Amino acid sequence: MSERDDVATGGTGLRGDALKKLRRPRRAEAEQRARLLDGRAWEDFCRDLAAAGKAVLDFPLASAESDALRAEGFRYLLGLVRSGLYNALELAEPGAPRWIRNPDSQAKWGAENPDNQYLWARVDPRGTYRVFGERRSVYDFLLEVKEGHMQLGDDRVFAAVTCKDLHFDASGAFSVLLAPERPAGYAGDFVPLHPDGSYLQVRQYLLEWERETPASFFIERVGGAAPADLTAAAMADRLDLAGEWTLTTTRFWMEWVEQLRDAWRPGEIAAARRFVGGAPDIFYGNDWYKLADDEALIFESELPDARYWQIELCDPWFKTLEFASRQTSLNHNQARVDADGRFRCVIAHRDPGVANWLDTCGNREGMIQYRWIWTRTNPQPRVRCVKHAAIAQHLPAATVRVTPEQRRAAISVREAHVRRREPAA
Repeated sequence: MSERDDVATGGTGLRGDALKKLRRPRRAEAEQRARLLDGRAWEDFCRDLAAAGKAVLDFPLASAESDALRAEGFRYLLGLVRSGLYNALELAEPGAPRWIRNPDSQAKWGAENPDNQYLWARVDPRGTYRVFGERRSVYDFLLEVKEGHMQLGDDRVFAAVTCKDLHFDASGAFSVLLAPERPAGYAGDFVPLHPDGSYLQVRQYLLEWERETPASFFIERVGGAAPADLTAAAMADRLDLAGEWTLTTTRFWMEWVEQLRDAWRPGEIAAARRFVGGAPDIFYGNDWYKLADDEALIFESELPDARYWQIELCDPWFKTLEFASRQTSLNHNQARVDADGRFRCVIAHRDPGVANWLDTCGNREGMIQYRWIWTRTNPQPRVRCVKHAAIAQHLPAATVRVTPEQRRAAISVREAHVRRREPAA
């Protein structure tokens, strides 16, 4: 991202360079070989997992909900372990690249977008790659060349293209060449690699959950490159990466949540901003809510001048609430806009019978996140806390309402969509 001074860095207040200083230094090959062969590398990996578990245990939670939320915390941690292992195993070899889903509906982190399917692949920035596939019915996708993961300080984005930047044939097929420089005479779609760009990320945007399916993506290294033989030193590197990724990710998002929760002001909601590690035309609004059993929160906003927008709820672990079997998110296709052109939704523990309900899943506190994407405006929402019994008094008379049967039908659409977009790995 080029305009680094105009973006927020999250709750930690640390930019990538500052975060990198907290990273462990890379050990010499001889030391790594010795650490693997005498067991220290494995022991250090296990210590990282133990430290992440201790962080989950020590994280402050409301006492009335601590059992359930602590259980969610350990489910969250298992997902982080899986993601850390993916990074160390499946993304370790740029000579034989492949795509992995990270995060997904079972391994969540970083307030991921329920409308997205996230794919990652590892590349050698000196190499040449071809990414190809079919668009199918996906609303749009974003292909980025990235330094890595923002919570590890690797927050730079070097190139980004969407569907409007690519060419598709009559069947929806596409092909993109990625290399340090465009080859002489090559006229097809091209994305430049950067010397510090070691990852490709795809964010697929799925807008109409009742019908859309993700695009297919394949990747190959042009000219071929045999995967490097696994050495003892390289395996120690992988164990270090898996442990550090898991522990650092755990600590980073916990600090973000604590600062977000400490900054919360009842009756207010933060304006959306661009964040380090994101595309320049994505604005994120992050804030907190706290609701008693008999309370609800009404979120209201002018519509952004955007091709896509959405709102979601997250738990205190900074992961989205269950979004397949519960309505915890709405995008601009799913939402019902009121006659005055404004969007209003009700955040509540119980179904208020309105179409735009966000289910807290029983969490008395948590995070509200909204996104304006590919946007030209940045409207400021507002929130009001009301008694659940009085919700109707604070909404327009023509607010779209739903029956229990209609709600169940909407949930069935969500469940079928998530099954369709997350086939077995």
